[in-house]
Amino acid sequence: MESTKQGKSRVLIGLQYGDEGKARVLDKIIDDADVVARFNGGANAGHTLVVGNKSIALHMIPSGIFHPEIKLYVGSGCVVNPEKTNKEIEEIEDLGISLSRRLYFAANASLVQPHHILLDGILGKGIGTTNNGIGPAYADKALRIEGKRIKNLRVADFFANPTLAYSIVKENIEQAIESYSISGINTAKLATKFVEETKGLEQYYCPNPLFLENMAMSGKNVFFEGAQSVMLDVVTGTVPYVTSSRTIAAAAYTGGDLSMKYHSQTIGVAKAIMSRVGNGPFISEFGGRRSEDYCAMDGGNNYKREVESNYDLEKLLKSEDLLEVGIGLRILGNEYGATTKRPRRIGMLDLVMLRQNCLLNSVDALYINKFDCLNDYKRTSLPGIPIVTAYRLNGKIIDYMPVATEDCSRTEPVVEYLPHLSQDISNVRNYNDLPIEAKDAIAFIENKIGTKIYGIGVGPEREQFVNIGGNKE
Repeated sequence: MESTKQGKSRVLIGLQYGDEGKARVLDKIIDDADVVARFNGGANAGHTLVVGNKSIALHMIPSGIFHPEIKLYVGSGCVVNPEKTNKEIEEIEDLGISLSRRLYFAANASLVQPHHILLDGILGKGIGTTNNGIGPAYADKALRIEGKRIKNLRVADFFANPTLAYSIVKENIEQAIESYSISGINTAKLATKFVEETKGLEQYYCPNPLFLENMAMSGKNVFFEGAQSVMLDVVTGTVPYVTSSRTIAAAAYTGGDLSMKYHSQTIGVAKAIMSRVGNGPFISEFGGRRSEDYCAMDGGNNYKREVESNYDLEKLLKSEDLLEVGIGLRILGNEYGATTKRPRRIGMLDLVMLRQNCLLNSVDALYINKFDCLNDYKRTSLPGIPIVTAYRLNGKIIDYMPVATEDCSRTEPVVEYLPHLSQDISNVRNYNDLPIEAKDAIAFIENKIGTKIYGIGVGPEREQFVNIGGNKE
């Protein structure tokens, strides 16, 4: 007899531009989850988990790996790079974590083929992609077929006929080589390597498209984890400087293979000091366009962490030049891409954007990570903690983020300053022990955006977290 008990689903999304620490928040509130599912993106994501002396940056595998009872699902909205995924699985298992009978890849998830990576290196430079082939893979997903040549190869298609898949992959590589005059490529070797790597994922292949639906029907709880943040959504984000998939909360159900009737809560995550990797609008950025150009130099400066570590940190922080202040804050916050190693552009907490995204994604609970980093502002030339509370466009005050990139480039932030934190809060674990300046900052943010803050991160470690929901005096 079929169970009448039904599970519930929650969606966890970032509300800014990049790695907001969603994985750390997930690890704190995952107690009732039976499945953690990814619904978008590919190996261009970067979620860093730190538990005790174990640290790992996840790119394709859903967070929740440290909880052996939780299953992990990669949904149909994702694109899977077999080689990178196998390497990531190996890194996870090297930590003593088994993924056997825990990890599942949706049958209708698409595969990142070798020609996608070749094309990304040629076509993706203008928007600062990760060169992981993500954009071309999603493009082929929409293109479907070119003449008689199949462009999109799904996980199910591969395992139904690996020999045919080899031919498809080989033809697509050859077409890319011919179209863009690419040299030095051994087509057969590249296609063979792809087939071998994909076969390595066979034990995780989930042929049943009702996998999550059946689990929810039987009373299991599903936790959806977004890859990139909502401002990188391919439709509603800062187009064209975005990722190639839908990143908004609603996409969890179209890309995660579950009906919306199970939805119970949307959880948003932001950073107290914002950051983003790649090009595109960033209204609250320290240094503005100069910072964008600096971070994009030489293809993104993936060597920049080492270079910047030799800078005079105190001189940067005390500078009157906001570009230099931003560099100093990046060094203090270790803000370098988990996937690309590129320097992240740094900006003030933007409540206009945060409010807009809480509204459009129906966020029920907000968590803010790196709240302890607000203490770094005391070391700068700034008179307090800078918070963007409005925008000025063409001389008029607006309370929304413009859609057009050109309008964003002309938009100026209106900044208010909150009092500096009177103490380091990285050792605080209880809301009542926070200094008054931190409590006032939390109340200020909640008032401006109309969404309750349920917790703050006060450091990179798992236990460095202050639960706020229900604990205020």
